[in-house]
Amino acid sequence: MRYSSISYIIIILLLFSCNNNKYDKYQNTEDAIRIVSLAPSITKELVDLGLENNIVGATSYCAVSSSNKDLIIGSAITVNIEKVLLLKPDIVFASGLTKDKTINTLKENGVTVYKFGKMTSFEYICNNFIELGKLVDKENTARSIVEKSKTKIDSLISTIPKQTDSLRIFFQVGSKPIFTVIPNTFMNDYITFAGCKNIADDMTRGTINRETVINRNPDIIFIISMGIEGNNEKKIWEKYPELKASKNKKIFIVDANVAASPTVLAFTESFEKIMNDIYN
Repeated sequence: MRYSSISYIIIILLLFSCNNNKYDKYQNTEDAIRIVSLAPSITKELVDLGLENNIVGATSYCAVSSSNKDLIIGSAITVNIEKVLLLKPDIVFASGLTKDKTINTLKENGVTVYKFGKMTSFEYICNNFIELGKLVDKENTARSIVEKSKTKIDSLISTIPKQTDSLRIFFQVGSKPIFTVIPNTFMNDYITFAGCKNIADDMTRGTINRETVINRNPDIIFIISMGIEGNNEKKIWEKYPELKASKNKKIFIVDANVAASPTVLAFTESFEKIMNDIYN
């Protein structure tokens, strides 16, 4: 009887131990890749690849940091190099915002750093996502996500109604000064993929004044969410009855956390919403 009781206790302890291991969110095996991400978009992509638990360091702007402050190693621009080194990452991912001095210092201390360039198009986002997948041994997962997203986008494009003239769009991403989406940016693909024309397609810099927007008279206006500022901008544009977008009630707010995030899944999600706003 005594041995039966002991056996029962051991079984209970084993079950409890297994249950704890199963739900330990931050458990990593010793040979698991340790990653530091210096850009919110890259962090999102790592999560999309199923590697959230492998992220040992991230910026204060990364979503994973909101639930685990211990991950914070600074921002994309200002990085606590000493903390990064103490984390002993296998690889650090950086963006164009990260200072070259920071990257060089990390490399000089034996850290592998991979820097991604500016995301100038959806195709560029896809190619970089696959490259990221290769670097973290998730290439097949990355390719699968890209393939499904491209299929979804192609399906949405196929629903565009035939029209004589392309709808003209103003896509606002800043208010003081007013800033707009221009060509050779991934956000411009939202407009061209939707079969529309960017009223700023002749511009090389994003600053634009209100008078120019009114003169170019867009059919539709999209405003990136900027907290209360985004809603204020919407109200201002609605006060111009001569604007087609105002007259036809085609002024929309889009989520900055999604639309301005250069990731495959975020782009696909935003494009679906934009298509719905334009054509429904």
